[in-house]
Amino acid sequence: MKFFSFIIGLFCVANVAAQSNLFVGANEASYVDQVITGSSTQEVAPFPFNPSENISFDKKMTFSANTNAGISSTSQFLVNSNKGYMGMDKEMMERFAGVEFSHNNDFKVEYRITATNGKTYYFVEIEGVKYVMNRLPINMVEADQTNMSVKKFNQNFSPTGNNLNVSSENYASKEYSGVSADTGRPVNVYVAEQSNVNLSPTNTPKTVGMFGLGYIFTENKTQLVTRIETDHGTAELERVENASLSFDGSSYRKHENKVQEDEDQLTEVKADVFRKKRQNISEAPAEQSNITNKEAEILALEEEMEEKRKRAMNKYIEDGAPVEKNTEYKLESFDPKDMVNVQKLQCEKRIIEIDKKLSRMANNNPDRTRLTNEKRCLEEKIVDYKNAAIEMDAIKERHADNTHEGNKEKMNYFFTEVSQNIMVRPCSF
Repeated sequence: MKFFSFIIGLFCVANVAAQSNLFVGANEASYVDQVITGSSTQEVAPFPFNPSENISFDKKMTFSANTNAGISSTSQFLVNSNKGYMGMDKEMMERFAGVEFSHNNDFKVEYRITATNGKTYYFVEIEGVKYVMNRLPINMVEADQTNMSVKKFNQNFSPTGNNLNVSSENYASKEYSGVSADTGRPVNVYVAEQSNVNLSPTNTPKTVGMFGLGYIFTENKTQLVTRIETDHGTAELERVENASLSFDGSSYRKHENKVQEDEDQLTEVKADVFRKKRQNISEAPAEQSNITNKEAEILALEEEMEEKRKRAMNKYIEDGAPVEKNTEYKLESFDPKDMVNVQKLQCEKRIIEIDKKLSRMANNNPDRTRLTNEKRCLEEKIVDYKNAAIEMDAIKERHADNTHEGNKEKMNYFFTEVSQNIMVRPCSF
């Protein structure tokens, strides 16, 4: 898809040009910026953004971007110069992506808003209901390197003495240069004088804009970032216009509220299943106690798995249900080792049932050989499940410093080895 190719080409995903020494990353939502006014330095917290308020814009900025791979794009973004956030409507996103969104009645994207803490919201319509979501599922692409840090710019970039007239508007821009902490290569930022906007340095010392373009308070005045050059490509402002656009964020329901409702419903269903299982165990005849004891063991593990799932989902909801972290939280909510242990216990339960049948069965009964073979197969499976659990412990140990990577490897091992080579192997003859 051209949109992904474009972003990858310009910011190189794994080695995002100047990400760590110029931009506020998506994982730095609590980042506190720093601004120099006169001879004093002050810390500035990100301006709070409420997606349920009236969202308005007073500036529209046209920009172009070109990669060294020959991909180019031109579009616009909107800016609220008072609160610092930026936005793009559907048409702007489509022009930037170079494709028309395949909207249907099930899912429509209407706006994309990025706040000064780098957090991005998508205002969408799902099956006729308007929702505001924390980002979209672009798991492998850091699409929101839009929020330049004043502190990082002041610390890591210095004027070179060179000047450049940017775009057809001839923005007389001063060149600042730094070295990307990620690639070790030069990054140039061009900043122009302007007199139309005065940012509050202790409130909103910058605006968020695509690739860092937009207003920034530096050298004791509000200036305009007009161009950024990296070893992957360039992005620059074409023109800035006054705008008067707004929409009512309160008409969009928070998507995490829907996730919470779905979670509550699933929790209730699972609790009812567990209640029925526990009741069946308690009502079982005493002569089946060895079987029901194993069922109780299985149920206890299933309930423990459900508690893990609920804890992870509660964290996800408290985090605002960011869609780009959906996979991460799902992996945290399910430990495949638990499923391996459940399957092992199921095999042990079946062996108890077989032993009961064999104890009452005559030696010449034609079913005896079949049940004996099934028991032998189940015993082999138990050994395999035990070995699988050991391997999962080893995976966890290998990734002690990166739980998410460990969860991914365990899940991959579960589906490629356990599910395909152990679970599907039949023992009924």
